[in-house]
Amino acid sequence: MVWTRKSVRIAAALGGLSLIALAVAWAQREPIARDLIDSSLSDKGVTGRYTISAIGTKMQRLENVSLGDPQNPDLTADWAEIDTGLSLSGVTVKAVRAGGVRLRGRLVDGMVSFGAVDKLLPKPTGVAFSLPDIDVTLRDARLQFSTPYGAVGAKIDGRGNLTHGFHGKIAVAAPHLAQAGCAAERVTLYGDISVSSRRPAFKGPVRLATLNCAGVRANQATMMVDASVAESIDRWTGTSAFSMANSSGFGADARDLSGTITFGGTPAASNATVSLSAKQIAAPKLITGNSQIVGSFDVRRRVDGGYAVESSGTIDTKGLAPDRALLSQLTKIGGSGSGTPAAPLTDALARAFGGLARGSTVNSHYLLRHQNGQGQISLSALKANSTSGAFLTTQGEKPIIVRWPGGVAFSGRAQIAGGGFPLSTIQMQGTGGTAVIAPFVARGARLVTRPVRFSFGGKGLTLDTVVTLDGPLGSGRVSGLRIPIALRPGRSLLTGCLPTQFQSLTLAGLRLSPARFSTCISGKEARIVKPRLTGYLGQSPILLSANSARIGFSRGDFSVDSVAVRLGEQARLSLLTVSSLSGTLQSGGAKGRFTGTSGQIGTVPLRLSEGNGSWALTNSVLTLNGGLRMADSAPEARFQPLIAEDFALRLNDGLVSATATAREPASRTAISNITIAHSLSSGTGHAELDVPGITFGPKLQPETLSTITLGVIANVQGRIAGRGQINWTPDTVTSTGGFRTDGVDLAAAFGPVTGLKGEIILSDLLGLETGPGQRITITGINPGIAVSEGEISYRLLPGLKAEIEGGRWPFAGGALILEPTILDLSESAERRLTFRVEGIDAARFIASLEFENIAATGIFDGTLPMIFDKNGGRIEGGKLIARGGGTLAYVGEISNENLGLMGRFAFDALKSIKYDRLSIDLGGAIDGDIVTKISFAGVNQAPISGVRTKLPIKIYGLTNIPFIFNVTITAPFRQLFEMTRSFNDPSLLIERMIPSLKVPNTDKPVQQKESDPVR
Repeated sequence: MVWTRKSVRIAAALGGLSLIALAVAWAQREPIARDLIDSSLSDKGVTGRYTISAIGTKMQRLENVSLGDPQNPDLTADWAEIDTGLSLSGVTVKAVRAGGVRLRGRLVDGMVSFGAVDKLLPKPTGVAFSLPDIDVTLRDARLQFSTPYGAVGAKIDGRGNLTHGFHGKIAVAAPHLAQAGCAAERVTLYGDISVSSRRPAFKGPVRLATLNCAGVRANQATMMVDASVAESIDRWTGTSAFSMANSSGFGADARDLSGTITFGGTPAASNATVSLSAKQIAAPKLITGNSQIVGSFDVRRRVDGGYAVESSGTIDTKGLAPDRALLSQLTKIGGSGSGTPAAPLTDALARAFGGLARGSTVNSHYLLRHQNGQGQISLSALKANSTSGAFLTTQGEKPIIVRWPGGVAFSGRAQIAGGGFPLSTIQMQGTGGTAVIAPFVARGARLVTRPVRFSFGGKGLTLDTVVTLDGPLGSGRVSGLRIPIALRPGRSLLTGCLPTQFQSLTLAGLRLSPARFSTCISGKEARIVKPRLTGYLGQSPILLSANSARIGFSRGDFSVDSVAVRLGEQARLSLLTVSSLSGTLQSGGAKGRFTGTSGQIGTVPLRLSEGNGSWALTNSVLTLNGGLRMADSAPEARFQPLIAEDFALRLNDGLVSATATAREPASRTAISNITIAHSLSSGTGHAELDVPGITFGPKLQPETLSTITLGVIANVQGRIAGRGQINWTPDTVTSTGGFRTDGVDLAAAFGPVTGLKGEIILSDLLGLETGPGQRITITGINPGIAVSEGEISYRLLPGLKAEIEGGRWPFAGGALILEPTILDLSESAERRLTFRVEGIDAARFIASLEFENIAATGIFDGTLPMIFDKNGGRIEGGKLIARGGGTLAYVGEISNENLGLMGRFAFDALKSIKYDRLSIDLGGAIDGDIVTKISFAGVNQAPISGVRTKLPIKIYGLTNIPFIFNVTITAPFRQLFEMTRSFNDPSLLIERMIPSLKVPNTDKPVQQKESDPVR
């Protein structure tokens, strides 16, 4: 173009006008800008407030900006600056800077809205979104975003071009987020944001306090995210390394988790690949170990706006072992069977469980699906191998399925074996199945289980089977113990009345025949009504019965009422009854108490009763401690009942040992220490009786121990000691013993006995039998006259009889001899004793009586037959006869002169009589009057000394006049030999001989030392 002057002028004029217009416009720039902004806001229907602080050709600054409801604006800013420029398309925005921005947004029906700000955004053109080519600077920009899942807050600081080069910091916080059954607490994000090639990126940690999703809970999770978003802002990719303090779910806990996630996707569909490791996983009171999960996740938005999650992968677990608490309980299974036939099996099972503590590896494929709060995880190709050798394998596409909400379902086949576990094959289908368990054998025990049928329902597990057990029982064995097992939801494993049986049972010589009984279980206890068992103990038949038996499961307590035991053939039957037996089961055994025990052992003549005390069964050893009463079982008791307050019994391996101290009940005097040993298998045994010393006195007399002594002896003073032994077999009972005394005093029916010494050897202790030639010595017997230093030979015969072989005492120069006889010692029996007097010297006899006025010579022989029965003792046909002649003289004074002629004549004659015959007849009750007839005849040797007559004459010096005396004396037995006292007062003899010469009764004795001589 060629410029002319005119054209130049025109251009200059236009330029001038333009300058003038620009000048005018510049002067009016603020009102014009305000009109333009207000018009634009009005056209969009947006209420806004602002302050224009600067208007330039390149930069405009607004302050105190507010858009939306003045009371609750959607956007506010402390200030905002916009840089503009000219381009072929007009005025463009080159840069935006803002500070103190506060923006409120909402997510509604999957759409993001910022309220009034939405009206200012350009309408969709169908062209994919991309970040604008604009420089942005944000200082303290904050976003408050509300969603159906929870509120989110964010803060952004940064600067740079949104297409390339923007850098800044972002912090996001969400107190609570929840969606589709998942909930997260205290979620935070902080890191770097940047834009490169229009692709936004974030790098930094994402943290959350807790996450609950589909029954899984995670705590203290941190994810180091490195992610970017596509230019169109509709796709994202990234990786994340994460760590987690712990998580829990499906009954398990995991600690110290770490892993990586690679993710990508769109709002409609996203996916992730996860590798997760846990240093420790544990199901409380179940298992511990460490695990690694590698899998992929797909998250897809459904038509209804919700999301579906699907994941598949593998689970690898190492060092898996039972939890300590569970392992402790499992290994205690060994002790739970102690003393029972299952002990070898429970011990083996405990060892098998203990072996799992070494650790196991578990591998499985998993498939997880979750949507709308519902889901499931299925495990397939599950394999578990323990270092102990145990293993578990499954076969099937989805053998184990866990649903939520819901439960566990099975399908396919599983097998368990090795490491001490029996081979078990489990066929599963749906919520049930069948388990086939191979016979479980360990150390002589064998458990056979019928196929176990089980199912899982909403109320719990249902299970049915029957087990048959063979195994040791103490030193014996039980075979064919059959127990049906039925488990129902809400009920214990064994419920209802179950038919129980066994084929045989042996225990320490006890062999029980096949038996059936009903065991009724209700609540936490089982009852057996009227159990009855038969069999043999050794070679002896046995019957065991009870009224009822109860077993409590919660505390392991039990009780049995009215126990009865019958042992042996009818002829030698052993009986035992127990009113009540109670106890508690403990590790390795049981213990408790018993009351009302009574009975008798075979042919042993002892009846036991009133047994009470405690018992314990530990490691197959039974112990009893308590008290009981022992009595003689004979129809006529040979000893009185005794008590034992320290009875102790031990049964170990079929051998019974017992100890007790037998005491007299009233005085509690210790009578004997008893030691018993008995073999249940052979039925043989023995009892040792140790009598360290029984002291008889005021508190204890023989009749308190045995009625045999009643009517025989009394007032016993002294001590007896010795030992005895009782031996028995199933057919016989024998007993022996020996007892001794170093001196016993007593009162017998025939007089007091002192210094009884000796030892008795019993060939039959219980029957009180001895061999011949038993001897005792006696210091003295005094039936009215003292008899010293004698000896008796005897033996005890069956039936409480004593054979007196003979007895002899030196007596007055002669002997007192007890003739052989047999005595019945039963209380009501008649006993006969015959004493023979042989060669008694009358002079020595009179001297032993210390009679000062009597002198006699002669030798006497005779017999004293005595009879003792329930009415007392008596003498029948007793007789003493002088062996030849002798003399008898009374040398005392006479104090009464009124005896008459014949009386004084007789007294003079008695001053010296030479007799040629003399006899004494005795008879009568010992505890009553003895009738004694004395007859003697002879001539006087001393001359008659002037006897005054009625005539005036006196008779002098007559000798050799024959006299016959017949005297009858009735007096107590113990005055028999005191009859010679009458010689101190001869008037008694004269009165008996010449009744007409009865002496008047006076208060003075007939003869006194102070009397005057006869004149």
